[in-house]
Amino acid sequence: LGYVMSGLQAGESFSAVVGKAKELGYTEPDPRDDLGGVDVARKALILARTLGMALELSDVVVEPLYTPELAELSVPDFLAALPTLDAAFAAKVAAAAAEGKVLRYAANVRPPAADGTGGGSLKVGLVAVPASSPLGTLSGSDNLVEIYSQWYAATPLVL
Repeated sequence: LGYVMSGLQAGESFSAVVGKAKELGYTEPDPRDDLGGVDVARKALILARTLGMALELSDVVVEPLYTPELAELSVPDFLAALPTLDAAFAAKVAAAAAEGKVLRYAANVRPPAADGTGGGSLKVGLVAVPASSPLGTLSGSDNLVEIYSQWYAATPLVL
Protein backbone atom coordinates (compact mmCIF):
# COMPACT_ATOMS: atom_id res chain seq x y z
CA LEU A 1 0.00 0.00 0.00
CA GLY A 2 2.98 2.27 0.45
CA TYR A 3 3.65 2.00 -3.27
CA VAL A 4 0.06 2.99 -4.03
CA MET A 5 0.21 5.97 -1.65
CA SER A 6 3.52 7.13 -3.17
CA GLY A 7 2.03 6.90 -6.64
CA LEU A 8 -0.98 8.97 -5.63
CA GLN A 9 1.34 11.56 -4.10
CA ALA A 10 3.29 11.69 -7.37
CA GLY A 11 0.11 12.47 -9.31
CA GLU A 12 -0.79 9.05 -10.66
CA SER A 13 -4.41 7.99 -10.74
CA PHE A 14 -5.54 5.38 -8.25
CA SER A 15 -6.43 2.90 -10.98
CA ALA A 16 -3.09 3.35 -12.74
CA VAL A 17 -0.95 2.94 -9.64
CA VAL A 18 -2.92 -0.12 -8.50
CA GLY A 19 -2.45 -1.61 -11.98
CA LYS A 20 1.30 -0.97 -11.84
CA ALA A 21 1.52 -2.43 -8.34
CA LYS A 22 -0.23 -5.58 -9.57
CA GLU A 23 2.07 -5.86 -12.60
CA LEU A 24 5.14 -5.50 -10.35
CA GLY A 25 3.87 -8.21 -7.99
CA TYR A 26 3.35 -5.83 -5.07
CA THR A 27 -0.26 -6.96 -4.67
CA GLU A 28 -1.91 -10.31 -4.33
CA PRO A 29 -3.47 -11.72 -7.53
CA ASP A 30 -6.70 -10.13 -6.29
CA PRO A 31 -5.62 -6.61 -5.27
CA ARG A 32 -8.61 -6.37 -2.92
CA ASP A 33 -6.68 -8.67 -0.57
CA ASP A 34 -4.29 -5.73 -0.07
CA LEU A 35 -6.58 -2.77 -0.73
CA GLY A 36 -9.09 -4.12 1.79
CA GLY A 37 -6.67 -3.47 4.64
CA VAL A 38 -7.01 -6.87 6.29
CA ASP A 39 -3.30 -7.66 5.95
CA VAL A 40 -2.42 -4.38 7.69
CA ALA A 41 -5.07 -5.11 10.32
CA ARG A 42 -3.58 -8.55 11.03
CA LYS A 43 -0.10 -7.10 11.50
CA ALA A 44 -1.42 -4.35 13.75
CA LEU A 45 -3.40 -6.92 15.73
CA ILE A 46 -0.18 -8.83 16.41
CA LEU A 47 1.38 -5.62 17.73
CA ALA A 48 -1.71 -4.84 19.83
CA ARG A 49 -1.70 -8.30 21.36
CA THR A 50 2.01 -7.93 22.12
CA LEU A 51 1.03 -4.80 24.06
CA GLY A 52 -1.40 -6.89 26.08
CA MET A 53 -4.59 -5.86 24.31
CA ALA A 54 -7.22 -8.60 24.18
CA LEU A 55 -8.54 -7.93 20.69
CA GLU A 56 -9.78 -10.09 17.85
CA LEU A 57 -9.71 -9.24 14.15
CA SER A 58 -13.43 -8.48 14.39
CA ASP A 59 -12.58 -5.69 16.89
CA VAL A 60 -10.44 -3.84 14.34
CA VAL A 61 -12.04 -0.95 12.48
CA VAL A 62 -10.87 -1.38 8.87
CA GLU A 63 -11.42 1.16 6.08
CA PRO A 64 -10.85 -0.48 2.69
CA LEU A 65 -9.60 1.56 -0.27
CA TYR A 66 -12.54 0.56 -2.45
CA THR A 67 -16.29 0.91 -2.20
CA PRO A 68 -18.59 -1.94 -1.09
CA GLU A 69 -20.04 -2.11 -4.62
CA LEU A 70 -16.67 -3.33 -5.93
CA ALA A 71 -16.29 -6.09 -3.34
CA GLU A 72 -18.39 -8.70 -5.14
CA LEU A 73 -16.97 -8.21 -8.65
CA SER A 74 -14.67 -10.67 -10.38
CA VAL A 75 -11.01 -9.61 -10.41
CA PRO A 76 -11.11 -8.44 -14.06
CA ASP A 77 -14.33 -6.52 -13.43
CA PHE A 78 -12.88 -5.03 -10.23
CA LEU A 79 -9.79 -3.81 -12.10
CA ALA A 80 -11.97 -2.42 -14.90
CA ALA A 81 -14.08 -0.54 -12.32
CA LEU A 82 -11.12 1.06 -10.49
CA PRO A 83 -11.21 4.24 -12.63
CA THR A 84 -14.54 5.06 -10.96
CA LEU A 85 -12.50 5.76 -7.80
CA ASP A 86 -9.89 8.00 -9.46
CA ALA A 87 -11.67 11.33 -8.98
CA ALA A 88 -12.38 10.68 -5.30
CA PHE A 89 -8.76 9.78 -4.62
CA ALA A 90 -7.50 12.78 -6.60
CA ALA A 91 -9.73 15.01 -4.46
CA LYS A 92 -8.39 13.44 -1.25
CA VAL A 93 -4.79 13.89 -2.43
CA ALA A 94 -5.47 17.54 -3.32
CA ALA A 95 -7.18 18.24 0.01
CA ALA A 96 -4.27 16.72 1.93
CA ALA A 97 -1.70 18.62 -0.18
CA ALA A 98 -3.52 21.90 0.48
CA GLU A 99 -2.78 21.34 4.18
CA GLY A 100 0.85 20.28 3.62
CA LYS A 101 -0.08 16.65 4.12
CA VAL A 102 0.09 13.39 2.21
CA LEU A 103 -2.10 10.30 2.28
CA ARG A 104 -0.92 7.11 3.90
CA TYR A 105 -2.63 3.85 4.74
CA ALA A 106 -1.87 3.25 8.38
CA ALA A 107 -2.81 1.34 11.49
CA ASN A 108 -3.38 3.20 14.73
CA VAL A 109 -2.99 1.09 17.87
CA ARG A 110 -4.16 2.88 21.03
CA PRO A 111 -3.57 0.82 24.17
CA PRO A 112 -5.84 1.33 27.18
CA ALA A 113 -4.98 4.28 29.41
CA ALA A 114 -2.39 3.61 32.11
CA ASP A 115 -5.07 4.04 34.77
CA GLY A 116 -7.03 1.16 33.25
CA THR A 117 -9.81 3.28 31.79
CA GLY A 118 -10.85 2.56 28.25
CA GLY A 119 -10.20 -0.65 26.40
CA GLY A 120 -7.95 0.74 23.72
CA SER A 121 -8.64 0.62 20.02
CA LEU A 122 -7.22 -0.47 16.71
CA LYS A 123 -8.07 1.31 13.46
CA VAL A 124 -6.73 0.78 9.96
CA GLY A 125 -7.34 3.15 7.09
CA LEU A 126 -6.45 6.15 5.01
CA VAL A 127 -4.99 9.08 6.95
CA ALA A 128 -3.55 12.46 5.99
CA VAL A 129 -0.23 13.08 7.74
CA PRO A 130 2.24 15.98 7.58
CA ALA A 131 4.46 15.53 4.53
CA SER A 132 7.54 16.14 6.69
CA SER A 133 6.61 13.50 9.31
CA PRO A 134 8.35 10.10 9.36
CA LEU A 135 5.24 8.46 7.92
CA GLY A 136 4.83 11.27 5.39
CA THR A 137 8.38 10.87 4.06
CA LEU A 138 7.98 7.16 3.32
CA SER A 139 8.22 6.26 -0.34
CA GLY A 140 7.70 3.19 -2.43
CA SER A 141 7.12 -0.03 -0.55
CA ASP A 142 8.90 1.04 2.66
CA ASN A 143 7.18 0.60 6.02
CA LEU A 144 7.73 1.92 9.52
CA VAL A 145 6.35 1.91 13.03
CA GLU A 146 6.00 5.16 14.98
CA ILE A 147 5.74 4.83 18.74
CA TYR A 148 4.32 7.68 20.78
CA SER A 149 4.56 7.40 24.55
CA GLN A 150 5.03 9.62 27.58
CA TRP A 151 8.74 9.71 26.67
CA TYR A 152 8.16 10.13 22.94
CA ALA A 153 5.18 12.46 23.02
CA ALA A 154 6.34 15.20 20.64
CA THR A 155 8.63 13.16 18.41
CA PRO A 156 7.94 9.45 17.94
CA LEU A 157 10.39 6.61 18.23
CA VAL A 158 10.61 5.34 14.65
CA LEU A 159 11.39 1.74 13.79
